[in-house]
Amino acid sequence: MEHEDSRLMAYDEQFKVILFDLGGVLLNLNDPIETFGLKISEVEFMERWLRSPAVREFESGAIDAESFARRIVSDAELPYDWQEFLQRFDSWPDRLFDETIGVLNAIPNNIKLALLSNINALHWNRDDIAGQIGELFDHAFLSFKTGLVKPDREAFEMVTKRYNCRQDEILFFDDNPLNVSAAANYGIQAVLVVGIAAARQALRKRGVLN
Repeated sequence: MEHEDSRLMAYDEQFKVILFDLGGVLLNLNDPIETFGLKISEVEFMERWLRSPAVREFESGAIDAESFARRIVSDAELPYDWQEFLQRFDSWPDRLFDETIGVLNAIPNNIKLALLSNINALHWNRDDIAGQIGELFDHAFLSFKTGLVKPDREAFEMVTKRYNCRQDEILFFDDNPLNVSAAANYGIQAVLVVGIAAARQALRKRGVLN
């Protein structure tokens, strides 16, 4: 056991960047099935959401909120109009998990903290999101600003280029299997976690936190 712990500590000293997803990892999301009144599983919803052209265009900043909402209502054949969809959409992000700020502040200063999020301006600019954690990160890679979205390889390449580091020097947490798989295929140390408690446990396992 001591040998294994020593190996983990030595291995994890190489992390230069810890990269977090936002929704589902640092920020609690309300149940999308209930929020949008859908009749599919949450797993199916998340896969459809990531692959939706309208979602990708909105979260990359290519279309405005009204165009996005109109297309989603039409594509998903929702039983309400685009204005109601936007109201429901705004309520989807709940709030930061209680331990989020404490966990971020506990990570050693020699490791860069970064955020990689598929997010739109409507959600990011909420006072209880950007206003609370924006300054805790060395850099926030926000899809509506960068024009790049996960799970596309270019989104992860952007991070390695900014920090001039190898892929395996980045530890990445995300709650979506598609994003974790894409990051791992690129060579990033990617971990599937849901919630900040799971992220904290993974950080402890890798010797980043005590």
